[in-house]
Amino acid sequence: MSDLQRMAELERQQAELEALAKESESDGDVVGRLSFKTRLNVVATELAALRARDARVAEVAILFDGAPVEGTRTIDATFAAQALAYFQAVVTRLFASNLKGELAARGKVRGAELAALNIRGIATGSFGFILEEKDARQASAVKTPIREALEEAAALFEEFTQENEDEFLIDVDDINPRVFRALAQFFRHLEKNNSSLKANLPDRQYSFDRAGIERAYRRITETNVKIEPVVWVGTLVGLSPIKRTFDFKRDGAQEIVSGKFSHQVSQDYLERIEGDEGITLGARFTANIEIGTIRKPDGSISVSYTVTDLVEAPPATG
Repeated sequence: MSDLQRMAELERQQAELEALAKESESDGDVVGRLSFKTRLNVVATELAALRARDARVAEVAILFDGAPVEGTRTIDATFAAQALAYFQAVVTRLFASNLKGELAARGKVRGAELAALNIRGIATGSFGFILEEKDARQASAVKTPIREALEEAAALFEEFTQENEDEFLIDVDDINPRVFRALAQFFRHLEKNNSSLKANLPDRQYSFDRAGIERAYRRITETNVKIEPVVWVGTLVGLSPIKRTFDFKRDGAQEIVSGKFSHQVSQDYLERIEGDEGITLGARFTANIEIGTIRKPDGSISVSYTVTDLVEAPPATG
């Protein structure tokens, strides 16, 4: 049994014992109340120890409720398989975008095989699954990249389901268009099937009720995402290899466009551009750029620029 499975079982026992202790107190059963309290302390101690023993690896309990679920016994297989596939897609895209800079809009997702989660067991409480990364049995001194991707996914779920409309409009500015698409598929699936969701990580528990899922679905429906590939020739006037950001002035244009490099552009290449050797800043380049446009529910627009390829171009001719 994994730590998350044991934690879920202890949480169930804790809730039952608290209810029994309260009932005994109401009935004036002093002996029963003391017995339940003693057992409750044992459960609480073990639960606290498990939470403190966080291995910092990717492990999450995904639990569904609503129409596809019957109590804690069964779940519709088609719904569950598709929901897990959409959840995996969100995690994979977040993982890939964190490898080295932004995430390209098309093509195979780099790192997909590294971000793959395994089903370890059944999560109880409603009905769900324990998912973990392949080496989850080995503790890590720091949070693994897949663990960080899981935490980012949960944070994005909170942003989409939050009640504050103004805060959502701000938060969506920072979402990569391709990640947004994966989130859209996941929430559409939950809404279509009248389902709610819980996501339990070792150090934090999340709950997204039907109202929250409906809010997320409405926001997705009212938000338009467009990704347009372009090829620009111009001057690279700014570059930060550490942050993987760029400033680019296209030939014939007055404005300077700023954005990020995708993981397809190597770190070594960016460092050589900035360095004293090889290519230098101020040179002309042919840049393949993905322009991501997100039109939000209030009509405002968020635009992002991601370079997927950068090749030195000959100097401009007079």
